[in-house]
Amino acid sequence: MFSKNLLTRLFNIQYPLIQAPMSPLTTPELVASVSNAGGLGTIAAARMTGEQLKLEIQKVRALTNKPFAVNLFIPPKKCGFSSETVQFVRQELKELIREKNLVNCPIDIDSLTVKAADELFPEQINVVLNEKVSILSFTFGYPSDELIQQCKTKRIHLVGTATTTQEAIVLKDKGCDAVCLQGSEAGGHRGSFLTSDNETIEKSTIGLQSLLSQTTQFIDPTTCPLIAAGGIMDGYGFVNAIRSGASAVQIGTRFLTCHESEQLVPQAHRKLLLEAKNHINQLHPTVLTRAYTGKPARGIRTAITDCFRLEDKRAKMILPWQIQSQLILPLCKFAAQTNQIDFMQLWAGQNYARCEYQSATAIVNEIIQQVKSISNEKFI
Repeated sequence: MFSKNLLTRLFNIQYPLIQAPMSPLTTPELVASVSNAGGLGTIAAARMTGEQLKLEIQKVRALTNKPFAVNLFIPPKKCGFSSETVQFVRQELKELIREKNLVNCPIDIDSLTVKAADELFPEQINVVLNEKVSILSFTFGYPSDELIQQCKTKRIHLVGTATTTQEAIVLKDKGCDAVCLQGSEAGGHRGSFLTSDNETIEKSTIGLQSLLSQTTQFIDPTTCPLIAAGGIMDGYGFVNAIRSGASAVQIGTRFLTCHESEQLVPQAHRKLLLEAKNHINQLHPTVLTRAYTGKPARGIRTAITDCFRLEDKRAKMILPWQIQSQLILPLCKFAAQTNQIDFMQLWAGQNYARCEYQSATAIVNEIIQQVKSISNEKFI
């Protein structure tokens, strides 16, 4: 069942296990360790400039000679926003700081600049093409037909992200070599692109098992491999996904607490993830929220997510992608430095209580050993 398949042959990897891109929490050491262990590491390049991405690729290549992927965010359609909405979000944040007593906060919300975001995708894609990265994955849609053809000419394999069967079919028809099916359990940003941001939270929340079952009715995974993402933390989740039609699994949240992530994942964030298994009262709910970036994403519930919850009028006043974050993220960065979790950005999948403090290599090895134990698979 788990022997070499189309995906592992295409990507030239030993195990059908992919480390999820987690921007900005993915280190070169994590990417290289997963690839060296037989899986596929992924550079989370969404927020990088072209120069930063080129340097990141060089760092990973200095640590491994195995294949790895680069993940980019496809620029969403530009959305306008009003000064009224900007002022509303500012006021909400000021009231929240007072109400929840963000201690010693040096940030003047009114002085934070709100402007059109820099367009990074063109310089990012140029680096991917020039550096001849072997695998490019993308989120929030798909590149132009011209870019897809350029990638294929350079033998760069393409992986699109889908949160519904309809999105998966679009990506397959566009020429993706594989499609990553992102169940609603997954942490971080939803990869939706056929629904609006508010509709995504309401309509694009199908669980992984149902998403796999639906999609395999319309896409043959032996000709277009499907990658299962969302809630997979161990060999048992791995086996269930493969038995449901996936050709590989993608794992993110479990790598947030690995040794290689320590320098980027704040200590308070890691502590919440690791302590959840100790007592039910330490297992906090996760929510889908637009509060941090304007795009729907899953993380541990905080005062910020409560402030902009979907059921409230505030959800209608959230700023669009790359604009909302200009007001929110300065608070998150300060809160992370001072361990004030109610104002932190705490991305996590629903199954985060399975996190352990291990090396990335140990995580891959443990999961593969569990798979072998369950299925008697030798990965030949």
